[in-house]
Amino acid sequence: MGLFSRNKTPKNDWAAMSTVVKVEEKLQALGEITPARRAGVIYRNDEENQFQNKIKIQLNNVLYDGPGATKTSFEITDDDRGMRWIILEDGNFNDLVSSVFTVGNAIGMNDGAGNLLAAVFELYFTGEVEDNTYRSGLRTYWIYRYDRKAFYPFVPTGDKEGERDRPTEARLGQDLRKHGLIIEKSLTEWMGLWGIPF
Repeated sequence: MGLFSRNKTPKNDWAAMSTVVKVEEKLQALGEITPARRAGVIYRNDEENQFQNKIKIQLNNVLYDGPGATKTSFEITDDDRGMRWIILEDGNFNDLVSSVFTVGNAIGMNDGAGNLLAAVFELYFTGEVEDNTYRSGLRTYWIYRYDRKAFYPFVPTGDKEGERDRPTEARLGQDLRKHGLIIEKSLTEWMGLWGIPF
């Protein structure tokens, strides 16, 4: 599975997240996936944490200064569950993945590792699923759970909890695993995330 076996848990977030670029390239070449320009990092905001309290200034520093600087833009929004989203946008998928990692890493390295929930990548899927129906340009999300060091696909079909396209998730889960992404083994951990703000 890329740099490590299918059964091995990656040692850190970059070991897992760096495989996204290769898998996206393979599936795009097959005509199955088209990347979007957006991704996000979701975390529980801690007003007592100095880094999180000045998150906009801090992210300007980590994203735009130094040799690894990108042109990824970002905005910050809070959802109705009290979670904070850093929404990133970049036409270069490699830079987008790098920026998502940078944001999560910066929060984690500044006493916020326990607050990180997930990184979410937006992509579009085209193909046939197991019930022999065809999807064309269907919005999907690849969700990376920081606590599990693994990904899973999420395909909401509406805004209400429980509204999701399980056949497409199953097809994507197989393809992502086959091409080297670290996929969460337990389906009960494929948690729905309705209300993604992009």
